[in-house]
Amino acid sequence: MQFVQTPAGDSVAAMEVKEVLVMELALSRYVLEHPDSRVAVRMLADISRVNEEREARMEDLGEGVASS
Repeated sequence: MQFVQTPAGDSVAAMEVKEVLVMELALSRYVLEHPDSRVAVRMLADISRVNEEREARMEDLGEGVASS
């Protein structure tokens, strides 16, 4: 995982796919054990959304290559 500082002063974490999957799994387990943790639930939702978007992009790229 790499952290990048934006010009606006925000930080962005860049992860490899395997890191995203491990994070999603770990957060899923944590949320199952601590369902009242709103921060963990929001983080899990965000990580899951990012992973789904990545999968959709991969599918789109695969379809584009197959139709070429």
